[in-house]
Amino acid sequence: MGYKIGVIGPVNLDLVIRGNAPTNINELKEWADLSEVHCITAGAAGNVAQNLKRLGNEIHLVSCVADDSFGTIVLTSLKKNGIETDFITVEEGKEGGIAIYILLFGDNKRPATFKIPTHHGWPPEFNDGMKNYLLDADLLHSSGYLHFSDLWNDSFLNLFKEAKEKGIKTSMDTQFPLKPIDPPWIKVIKPLIPYIDILMVDESEAINITGLNEINKAADMLISEGFEIVAIKLGDKGVMVLDNHLMEQIPAIQPEVIVDSIGAGDAFDAGFLQGLLEGRNIKYAGKMGVKAASMSLEGIGSTEKFPTRDLLDF
Repeated sequence: MGYKIGVIGPVNLDLVIRGNAPTNINELKEWADLSEVHCITAGAAGNVAQNLKRLGNEIHLVSCVADDSFGTIVLTSLKKNGIETDFITVEEGKEGGIAIYILLFGDNKRPATFKIPTHHGWPPEFNDGMKNYLLDADLLHSSGYLHFSDLWNDSFLNLFKEAKEKGIKTSMDTQFPLKPIDPPWIKVIKPLIPYIDILMVDESEAINITGLNEINKAADMLISEGFEIVAIKLGDKGVMVLDNHLMEQIPAIQPEVIVDSIGAGDAFDAGFLQGLLEGRNIKYAGKMGVKAASMSLEGIGSTEKFPTRDLLDF
């Protein structure tokens, strides 16, 4: 069954509302009509974990949820999709998070509003069972590291250090801080760089991490800091992938229809990581990621139309 992949990061619900509402504010105040409403399990780690599972891999997910209805839905959904939940900590007396996308005015991602969870994004300390579970893997991946400043600790760093010592590939999609911090953000992730092989960020994150406004210079800086492989997601302009020997910009693939663009970056991550695990070069892996992201645009959220492995070949 494919590869074993350890995944650390937040899992939450997305509520996606699709329809057509008036843009005139006075009409909108009086508007009431039917819309599509979808409640899906998502989050930075949730999306990547489910998509990598769809590609035929065994997922070892470590995260946290609340002991509320949100947490129950998340756990039920993950189990239904074939992801074990034994190492997802249920925190008592906490409230789950949710992202609500109100797609009523012609945009495929905004407006949106969010409820931040009161539980941890992942356990503050990894016990021996969690560590053994995560390190029984071909790849250890972190999603959403910058979201939770209270979890930037030695337990996390030591886990990735141990992974590197064991020869396990490592990857990270930093995402962005939920509580504002001044750029450059690299000061936060610098201690982790020796233990992260693959970095995936979007254009805004690359600029804020490096403090450089020109994307090529930001990309070069990330490689010079010590990441072996960097992918910078550029939205409808595609993706830039680079290592110490090669830099390639891969154009986006226009889907037949765009339902929404929620989680498209997470879909890219899964396709790109799959290619690298298979030993593909960064250009081919980048194309796999772009194709996965394009196909995800045709469904609700990151996962509904995420492809199976056979559909990512060229």
